[in-house]
Amino acid sequence: MDIDLTDFSTAQQQALLDLLTLAMYADGQPLTVENKLLQTLFTAMGHTAVTDCQHELEAAVTRISPSIQSVQKAKKLASVLAEAFTSRDQHKRVYAAVQKMMASDKHVSSWESTLLSELRLKFRL
Repeated sequence: MDIDLTDFSTAQQQALLDLLTLAMYADGQPLTVENKLLQTLFTAMGHTAVTDCQHELEAAVTRISPSIQSVQKAKKLASVLAEAFTSRDQHKRVYAAVQKMMASDKHVSSWESTLLSELRLKFRL
């Protein structure tokens, strides 16, 4: 997953990480391949040390954890996180990254489909 973060603020980078973490946990089965996708994001964010990446992921998991209890909570969080992105180009890049994260295990669950639909509506794609 290559994503250009040059025009993303720190808050937008965190929102993207949270969205990708939510996407990873939406099917309840986070996989190693998905973690490789996150590693690419961490590198783009300037985090190269394993401990920094682990800290960032743990913080994201803590932020999204209350929202993975139900699809309604997950949709609400996805919608709130999506508000961080302001341009059409950002919307497209974020949606593509989330979609790639969800499809990386070769199966898109109903929760994942619901979250993608929420983002598509929010971003008007």
